[in-house]
Amino acid sequence: MNKLNYLIITVIISLSQIPSALAQGFGRNEVELTPPVGGDILPGGQSLTGDVETSLVFSKVIPFAIQFLIGLAVALSVVALIIGGYQFMTAYGNEEQHKNAQKTITYALIGLILAITAYGIVKIITTIQLS
Repeated sequence: MNKLNYLIITVIISLSQIPSALAQGFGRNEVELTPPVGGDILPGGQSLTGDVETSLVFSKVIPFAIQFLIGLAVALSVVALIIGGYQFMTAYGNEEQHKNAQKTITYALIGLILAITAYGIVKIITTIQLS
């Protein structure tokens, strides 16, 4: 129960910081990007001072990494769901194994829902036109 209290307090403190963070963001219409530490050595480094949309890092690497990681999360959730189903089928009336299998299935479904939600959020954000 003590960990739950810490979690609730952390969430409340985090949510109380949102209005001040939003207030700092209003009033500015432009985003200034500074060049990376490596300058022209890093991929897309020469483009950071110019157009962000043509930068290799922002136009290719980051979207690929996001899609790959969300796909990996979905695949791992499905594998965990299959493992939980196998544990459930092989419990044979053992109450401890039955509860363990139920936890595995529950967490796998939560992970799958979170991965699908993350995919939806990324799709919504990437289709917003800021101009």
